[in-house]
Amino acid sequence: MKKKNFKKKQDNSNLNFFKTLLTSLAIILVFSILPNLVSFIKNNFKSNEVVLNSSKQSFDEILDKLNYYLCIHIENQMNAGADVIQIFDSWAGLISEDFLNKYCYEPNSRLVKFCKKNDIPSICFPKGIKKNYSNFNNFVKPEGINIDSEIDPLWAKENLKNVVLQGGLNPEILLGTEEEIFAGATKYIQTFKDIPYVFNLGHGLLPETDPDKVEKLIKFYRKS
Repeated sequence: MKKKNFKKKQDNSNLNFFKTLLTSLAIILVFSILPNLVSFIKNNFKSNEVVLNSSKQSFDEILDKLNYYLCIHIENQMNAGADVIQIFDSWAGLISEDFLNKYCYEPNSRLVKFCKKNDIPSICFPKGIKKNYSNFNNFVKPEGINIDSEIDPLWAKENLKNVVLQGGLNPEILLGTEEEIFAGATKYIQTFKDIPYVFNLGHGLLPETDPDKVEKLIKFYRKS
């Protein structure tokens, strides 16, 4: 694959508009969905257990092609003005531990290596793999890792090293009172106050979330 320059356009009003909206970090996150959902569907089509069958070789070829095109997508997003690539592996928690290495760690690692080769900052989000986050981090070695709301922030601080931590706050907390929201946010802010940390949710906003509460949470964080 031909290496691109990723030169930012100087006169890009849309990019500047979105950067203004996103908090003081001014980071654009571009989401690349890993192929593990395809893996899960393939391996569970006729069984409740993850199994490998006679089509393994052809399926691995599909994963190779997906990786190739995801790298092209990352290149295009960087050329369009993105600053950071966030790799959402939202279904990683559904993969059997026996196959986490093959269908979670390795695909993520390939994309992260591509990003590093091209000087692209990357954040990984292997949602739902619980304490295997530690193994994931040691294997993949991303610049940043997003934790989900099932991960104890203190455990993350003690076990996820040499990486910028992000997220963790349960999106459901935004359905509660202001006191509950601020208390939940404070837990993460205080736990990670002395290490590199990007304040964020443990996954996306729920459809019923009141935008006013999101605004109040952002203002609370900025004043903390």
